Amino acid sequence: MTPRLLASTTSHKKEPLLTTLEVFASLGLRDLDLNLHHFLEAGTPVGEVADQVAAGGQRVWVASGGWCDFFHRAPRIADTFSSIDRQVVIAKRLGADTLRLFFGRLGRDEYSPVSLGVIAENLGRLSDRHPTMLFVFENHDGASLVPEICREVLESVDRPNIRMNFDPINFERAGVRSVAALAVLRPFVAHVHLKGLERGEFCEFGAGDVDLTPLLRSLVGGGYAGRFTVEYEGEFDGTLRLYQSVRRARAVVEALHPH
Repeated sequence: MTPRLLASTTSHKKEPLLTTLEVFASLGLRDLDLNLHHFLEAGTPVGEVADQVAAGGQRVWVASGGWCDFFHRAPRIADTFSSIDRQVVIAKRLGADTLRLFFGRLGRDEYSPVSLGVIAENLGRLSDRHPTMLFVFENHDGASLVPEICREVLESVDRPNIRMNFDPINFERAGVRSVAALAVLRPFVAHVHLKGLERGEFCEFGAGDVDLTPLLRSLVGGGYAGRFTVEYEGEFDGTLRLYQSVRRARAVVEALHPH
């Protein structure tokens, strides 16, 4: 099967979610990665969103959670677990089987064997706490922008529901070649983000200074069976650019997929 392309609502966090979903449906964007910002920060009723998703013939495959920090120790880690418990409930109510999270805010220079022990223990607890949910952790900033650190953490946890949300453009923006990062992290990659980068700023997929085709060829040709979430984090119209990005990404993935 061709890997599934999901449209992210991250670019529409400041827009009314129900209307956003209605517009997405009219554009044929029916496979969704739903950002939980509207629920966590704005108090949007989950039931209303679930009803809108059903009415639009859409499906939420992935929920993108809010900030959390698994490098924290007790008592601060309790806040993260409390937040994730709530996010899991929302994700399941929406029908999502995957929750995108972050490793934490620890800086590269602060990472140590002690830090590794802390996060490995916390992620092990998370796995035990919610065994039916797949958690995918994004390389976003700090220590998580070092592929070897991400791999060391995931190897130490060694749980099937604790995996990597691979964002090639986040690596590229930090000066890390995404193809090289994939070589390090490939065994743990369970989800992939797609967007673009132009002069150091995020743009739509298929534009900018970084050609992700070689990376996608490596993933798809290597049998990657996970999903891709297409994001837009730029200054222009989010709906138009996201729509263009999804169309471009689908064309590239379908052309690369072995039949």
